[in-house]
Amino acid sequence: MHRQMRYFIAVVETNSFFEAGEICHISQSAISQQIKALEEELQVQLLERHGRKFTVTPAGRYFYEQARKQVQALDSAVREVRRIASGEYQRLRVGVLNGFSARIIQKTVQSFTASLPHVRLSLTTGTHEELFHPVNEGSLDMVINDQWRALSDQFINEELMEQPLFALLRQDDPLAAAGRVTMYDMQDRLCILVTSPEQRENEASHWRDVMGLQSSFLFTENVEEARMNAAAGIGFYPCDADMSTDDGTALLPLYRGEVPLTRKIFAFWPERSDSSLQWEFAEALRQNIK
Repeated sequence: MHRQMRYFIAVVETNSFFEAGEICHISQSAISQQIKALEEELQVQLLERHGRKFTVTPAGRYFYEQARKQVQALDSAVREVRRIASGEYQRLRVGVLNGFSARIIQKTVQSFTASLPHVRLSLTTGTHEELFHPVNEGSLDMVINDQWRALSDQFINEELMEQPLFALLRQDDPLAAAGRVTMYDMQDRLCILVTSPEQRENEASHWRDVMGLQSSFLFTENVEEARMNAAAGIGFYPCDADMSTDDGTALLPLYRGEVPLTRKIFAFWPERSDSSLQWEFAEALRQNIK
């Protein structure tokens, strides 16, 4: 069926049996017979024929999308097998959103490098925008990021988790005894954000306009600096449940009214890329999130 899938993909993409046959190096009649055999095996009509022309049925459109993903994945796996056999090293450059669980990343790196020792893995952290542009331009192979803009069909958008957000604040803060805090509770406190000077306004706008937080902001350049400011009682740091509280801080679930505040975490990488390693890393992440 794999070869027939390739034939079907070519037919759909060229909208021509003749051109598909040219691409696949078989005759027009042979490729037509192979598509009919595929339909018989699936017991589904993939193409609706109108004389010498055809249209793709809804079932055919769905099969095309799934077949394209499977063929790409198989081709990527074959390339990977050949690289391994030749002793060639590969690299995977991963960008991780500031403040994302260090525990999950550490466990993922350990399992990933143990199973794929021939891969040279490098990690970098950044804000939403600092990660988006490198992966879009090719200097990163994938990013672990929250959904900050509409999902693009130019990327693989693999959802990993919906992550509840917490407020990290000083342990003796009066709000720490409440068990949880709302965005309204925090509006008179400084919200501590980790970002570069160039991205401060973008980050602040995101938290104001998308997340609904009407606080003023204190900007820091790394997570440790954010934690120290929270421990000193200067403000609160929005983060995930894995943030350490061994320095006189407390973690409280962050709510918008009566609804927990969450963010969706995705693995993103360009759809056009050779994505076998990205799928491996995303699966390792998913296993360590459980």
